[in-house]
Amino acid sequence: MMRRPISIALSTACVAVIALLVAVVLKREADEPPVSAPPEQPASVTEPASEPPAAPERPGPHPPAVVVSRPAVRTSAEPDARKPSGEAALLDQLHELAGSNPPLSLKLAREAVARFPDSPNAPEFEWNVVKALFNLRQLDDAAAEARIMLSKYPDSYFTGDVVHHLLNHPPNPSDAQ
Repeated sequence: MMRRPISIALSTACVAVIALLVAVVLKREADEPPVSAPPEQPASVTEPASEPPAAPERPGPHPPAVVVSRPAVRTSAEPDARKPSGEAALLDQLHELAGSNPPLSLKLAREAVARFPDSPNAPEFEWNVVKALFNLRQLDDAAAEARIMLSKYPDSYFTGDVVHHLLNHPPNPSDAQ
């Protein structure tokens, strides 16, 4: 029986809070000046032109700022494989491409492997070669590259990933009997 007065009190409190919030929002909107365009003054033939405003007595320490706009830099949707780029740029391009363009990924990854064979990123470049070959469905070539990768970088995380996914095939359910 006590539930009904409590629910009525809670409902009343909720309505009061909502009314208070609405009042605050309306007050805030009323306090803000309206944004309007400056009034246009018709040109009068009889009125003399107004003089420019007087220069300040002391010039400011800095001249007024000048805003210069530059044309936007054009970027293509696809990285330019012909443009020579650094190691980090090649890695970024390979990350951006992911599996969307396997032929270009293969070309960039092979270029990176040839240019940076001793880099700390070399295992990842090799991994991208294997991944691109796999995405091109050149599975025998991908497995051969994976074996080369295993001999070059046996302790790399990327080598472990390739070995796990490409060289160590899980048994088929029919083979497990």
